[in-house]
Amino acid sequence: MPIYLPAPKAPAGGPDGKGWNRLSLNSHGGFPAQCALRPRRWGALLESHDTRRARWGGFGPCVNRGNCDDCPVRAALREQCTLVPVNAPRVLVRCEPVFASKALFGGPDGWRLWVTTGPDDQGYRERQKRPWSWEDATRVHGWDLGRPYLDEHGEGFWLERTTRIPAWGCAITTRTRPSSVRHAFRVSGTRVALLHHHGGCAHGEELLNAISHACPGPDGADENRVPVHWRQAAEMTPPAAGDLRFGVDVRTMSVKIVAVDGPRRELARLTLTGSGWTADRVRAAGEALRTYLDH
Repeated sequence: MPIYLPAPKAPAGGPDGKGWNRLSLNSHGGFPAQCALRPRRWGALLESHDTRRARWGGFGPCVNRGNCDDCPVRAALREQCTLVPVNAPRVLVRCEPVFASKALFGGPDGWRLWVTTGPDDQGYRERQKRPWSWEDATRVHGWDLGRPYLDEHGEGFWLERTTRIPAWGCAITTRTRPSSVRHAFRVSGTRVALLHHHGGCAHGEELLNAISHACPGPDGADENRVPVHWRQAAEMTPPAAGDLRFGVDVRTMSVKIVAVDGPRRELARLTLTGSGWTADRVRAAGEALRTYLDH
């Protein structure tokens, strides 16, 4: 995809025959070419995701004289992924303008981008030690760019998490044996879920990531009783998907979700442990099985 955005050409005319007059600042230097991977606002960030629609005007200057094949900005896009340090389905990125100390006129000299959990989040500066730049926002993988946002504090935009990435703070490990495969989900070192298959796996990475999104945070990662009751099993059971049927078994210390293909063939068994597994989280884990389990 093209990322080099040359400056627009001035229409012919004017005293110098190039479209400028001697009072125009453009006649003494012109406009620099820009890079479609260096956005400076939300609209340009949207265009940077598909640079075929990028247009000159909303991006930072080109840093490699148009040599895109050997460009450090392009290399960083592939090699330096920006992580979103929040475990939430969506985050609000606030855009803070930075002005020079002696500047009286003109726009901001730069921007600081802060990741927050929403409009009411007040502790984001302490949680995020270093603010993002716009280039950092370009290198975020696994999150979809959402709508712009504006309130009395300033501008921002939303990011929506997808199943292309696991939840922040949830470690997923896999152990393969001749007769089975087990995927363990750990939060703060404590196992909160275990996905077991007889034989080989019947899914892709999206299933593991979706289950990690349902996992509780550090406050619910423990070895205490689950907070749901066996009477809630029916309401937490996912609906059938074709030949795939589900069952939920609630015990004192765990919740088990079993996926069965046909009358007896068990495809997967997901065991959830800890006090963080509310009914909503159990339903989310079951829906992940229903959506992403191959059958």
